[in-house]
Amino acid sequence: MKGREDVFYGVRLICPRCRQGNLETASKSAVSCPVCSARYPREEKMVDLLPERISPLSIPQHVMESGLVVPIYDSLLWRRNPLLQMFMGLTFDEEARTILNALRLGAGATVLDLACGTGIYGRRVAKRFPGSFVIGLDLSLPMLGFAARRFDAQGSRHCLLIHGDAQELPLGDGTVDAALCGGALHLFPDPAKAIGEAGRVVRTGGVFAAAVYYRRESRLSLLVEQIAAIMGGVCGHSRGEYLQMMHDAGFEQADLLHEGPVWMVLCGVKR
Repeated sequence: MKGREDVFYGVRLICPRCRQGNLETASKSAVSCPVCSARYPREEKMVDLLPERISPLSIPQHVMESGLVVPIYDSLLWRRNPLLQMFMGLTFDEEARTILNALRLGAGATVLDLACGTGIYGRRVAKRFPGSFVIGLDLSLPMLGFAARRFDAQGSRHCLLIHGDAQELPLGDGTVDAALCGGALHLFPDPAKAIGEAGRVVRTGGVFAAAVYYRRESRLSLLVEQIAAIMGGVCGHSRGEYLQMMHDAGFEQADLLHEGPVWMVLCGVKR
């Protein structure tokens, strides 16, 4: 597999088309699968494993690919907006610290950031744990492009950004030491499948942590559900359902780290 290390930093990527071949460097602008001969574009630290995506986008996903939204996503106008604390029960900084503490990262750990967006969590991992390697995966190419520039701006070179599907991760089994998903599980068509994929790629003893909207019996939750029904693409699940998804994915020690009005942080250890 000569030439792979300069692109993937030792991380084994599998072909999303045939799910059999380990991707290899084909040229400075492409990687390829030795099994089905599929080719995928790449540019520096980014690899596009969904170059021909044709499935219709939900309204939330359209928003996440908007040139107006991407630059403000991790600003005080969106994820860092102090007004969100009323719904979440904690600030974004508190949420991020809770997740990073839960990951229990060791020296040189490889961390997967699912639905990484602009790298708002992954960049914190890279900064707090300088020897770590961050893999960010997202459906939005504009988000990934912004994330790449932000990683470069803070001097974090040990990262790989993947345009891919969290429900069919292009990673080999037991590839990463820990995984996280901040504020996105409720946007996945099948969150159980995404958590199951996290369970496949996280090594035994590794941790998966997530911050997610959850459904509960309250007026506020009912309001959110009504708004979600209008927007589409938002799945509400109960606290118990999410914990069961974690358990079914192999994260048997699933714990609730925070519970707000409509937002929770949970984590589990793979056994």
